[in-house]
Order: sequence, then C-alpha cells, then structure tokens
Amino acid sequence: MIAITILLLAVAPRYGPHWDELYFGMLPLHWWYVDQPPLTVWLSWLATQLSDAIWVQRLPAVTAAALGAFVAGLYPRVLGAGPRAQRLAAWAHAFTVYPLMMGHIFTTAAIDLLAWQVVILLVLRATAGHPRSLVWAGTIAGLAAWNKLLVVVLLVALFVGLLLTDRQLLRTRHTVIGVVLFGLLAAPQGLAQLLNGMPMAQVSAGLVEAQGDLVRLTLVPTLFLFVGPPLLLVWVAGLVDPWRTPGGPGRFLLPTLLLLVAWTLANPAQPHYPAGALLPALAMGWASPRLRARWSPAKRQGVIAANAVMASLVCLPLLPATDPWLSLQSRINPTIRDQVGWLDYVDQVREVRREGEAVITDTYALAGALHRYGSPEEQARVHSGHNALWDLGPPRGDRVLLVGEHAVAQSAAFRTCTPAGTLQARPVAHPQLIGPPMLHCEEPVTDWQTVWPQFRRLSGW
Repeated sequence: MIAITILLLAVAPRYGPHWDELYFGMLPLHWWYVDQPPLTVWLSWLATQLSDAIWVQRLPAVTAAALGAFVAGLYPRVLGAGPRAQRLAAWAHAFTVYPLMMGHIFTTAAIDLLAWQVVILLVLRATAGHPRSLVWAGTIAGLAAWNKLLVVVLLVALFVGLLLTDRQLLRTRHTVIGVVLFGLLAAPQGLAQLLNGMPMAQVSAGLVEAQGDLVRLTLVPTLFLFVGPPLLLVWVAGLVDPWRTPGGPGRFLLPTLLLLVAWTLANPAQPHYPAGALLPALAMGWASPRLRARWSPAKRQGVIAANAVMASLVCLPLLPATDPWLSLQSRINPTIRDQVGWLDYVDQVREVRREGEAVITDTYALAGALHRYGSPEEQARVHSGHNALWDLGPPRGDRVLLVGEHAVAQSAAFRTCTPAGTLQARPVAHPQLIGPPMLHCEEPVTDWQTVWPQFRRLSGW
C-alpha cells in the first residue's frame, strides 16, 4: 500500500487533468446528475477545497488504489492461504494495468473498482462459511450505487453465479437483509433516473454508437491487458481451481465473470466493465496449490516485477509528453491522450473569442478546461450543452462563440454567424478535439429558454 501510494503521488502532477476530471471540476454540488450518481463529484469538490493542485484532486483515486491492494491481499486469506500469498496478491493487484490506470486519474471507475472488489470479497466469504457477509455486501453495493449504477449489473451476475453454484446461500435471511439494504440505499439514485427518463441510458447509447464495434472486437484482448499478460496463469487458476472444487468457496466467480463479459458484448459502451470481476480472480489465483507447485517463490516475484514494469510504462506518465512515445502509449492507454494539450486548446479559444462573447462548447472536457484555466470573468462565460453542464443554463448575453460540430449545427438559431476557424488539434488528441469548427454568432432568433434545449447532448464523449 505504501509503495503504490508513493508512486501514484509522484506521477500525479505530470501531464495535466484528465477529460473527466475537468468535467467534475465544473459541476456544482447536486444530489444526482443526469449522467452519473454524485459521489465522485462530491469527492472531487472536497479535494478542490484543499487545493487546485492536480495531485490533491487525485488523492481519492490514490486512496482507492491503495485500499484496493489491501483488499486484494484478503482474498487468499479467505481461501486459507498464508501471508506470502496474501502479499503476492496485494503487490500483483497494485502494480497491474487497470488498478494503476484508475489510481492515476480520478474518475467514477476508481471508486467503482474498489467497491466491486469489496462486494465480491464479501460474497467469497459467504461461500466460505460466513453468510453474514452478504448483509455487508448489500450495504457496500448500495453505497456504491451513489457512485455508479453499474454495480446493479454486478449484483445480477453474482445472483446468477450463486444460483448455479451456491443456491442455498440465496435462501438465507442474510441474503434477504442484504438485498433490502441495497434497495434502500440505492433507491434514490435509481428512482432519479427512472423519473427523469433514464438519461444515463442515452449516455451509454451514445458510447455504444461511437465505439461499440471496437469494444466488441477488442474486449477480450483488453481484459488480458488490464489484468496483466504475464499474470495469465494466475488469474486462470483463480477462476478454474475453485470451479473444480465442488462445495468449495469461490465457484461463483467463473459464471459471474462470463455473464459480465456477455453483458458487455451486448452493451459495448466501455471495455473495462468486466475487469472489476477479473481482478478478484487474480487475487484468488495466488492461493492455488497448483500455481505454488509450478512456480518457485523467485519466479512468482519475478513475474510480478516484470508485469509491474510493463504496467507502469503503459499507464503512468513516466516519460516526457512528446512523440513518438506519447502516440504509442496513447494507442494502448487512451487516458494518457486525454491528459495533454489543454492549455493549448484554452489559448486557441481565448485568441478567437471576442470581447463580451460567451463560449458554448460541444464537450464537457473543453468547457471544464476553459473553466479551470480561465479568469473569473472567463469562467462565468463558459457554457456547454453536454450532459449535466446543460442544466447550468444558457449564456446571458446575445453574442457567443460556438465550438464543436454539434454547437455549430445550431447556427440557424442566430440571426448572424461568421466563421471563426477550427480548433487545431495536437498530434495526439481525443476524437472530439480533432478540428472542431468554431463560429461567432449573435442575436438568438428567439429567447434563450427556447434555443437552449437545441444544444443539449447526452453522450459519454
């Protein structure tokens, strides 16, 4: 835990804020948002009360990553393995790809990964003879619903996994209590979505439309990468060994994972969704007697070290943000691409923007960058129709600079518009920032309350 904390804090200030971090920094405190529950935004706000420094804003992600390593070390303990296996599980988890990636930037996935680890650990304890753990599993899952409603998919997969392997657990009062507690805790966020027309479903559909085919094509290789190719035999052992032991703990994990993979193929918004169930298999694998017989202690440590080096180079900003390294790293890990160039984009918009103009952007990230790096006067004139930023309302004046294809497409809502060029992308850039057009527009043809709904855009990008 100490080692991963030191590493993540050391690299946290390098490059710049991530796409989502810029968005969270612009959102006010609300109890729900159209595109996500509020916990990550609340924690981001709390961090900004301490400092605007990037490393401070990433403290929640670093903390979640360190706790994740601790939780990973508990899996072999539940399976009866000793301290050595527990240490190996903690080190392997801390320094593999997906936990490093989520520990470096603070997004909803950082807290979600930790929540999934804890819930699956508690279900594992239940299958090992401690059914009361299911009460806590329901409680943690209910709290996790205030961060990301994806935990509902995990619970459905776990239910089916237990139905196939440990059906008797589902008949206990602890399961009933856990389900009730989850329902009570998660209800406010679920009802908010239902009563507002399920806007999160529209956000997910936008991601599927943008990258669904690619996610389906690359899902399995991506999961291999996220958990660490050198550790393949370990997580396979963590899945297969329990399955081969009738009546033993952990048999539910294999069908649970397969269901999550199938669900992701059917709803290919993001490829990382099943990783939260695959990483527990990695932790459980270090308890495998077959693995201990096959790999010497030195080999186990060597494999973890080799994977740690590879994962650190892929996930973390260890080298200067220059080509060709940046291009290569961004192809493997797009979150790196989303951390560079923001000051350049802000300067371009600032040069084009005329005195007294408000700015309306297509993307919440660019709006967040303009807000983060702008003066108080500039911050007050930044607007976007993207996701929850649309709820902050339209500009007050009649002169605007439109940035992005969707925003520019609303030019008919103004009496006059003149070209303002295009935003020049860096060699490595998010697709939404590759040459978006800009327009100077004046005088909406009707009032802003009528025009503003045209700018609304619900999408993950």
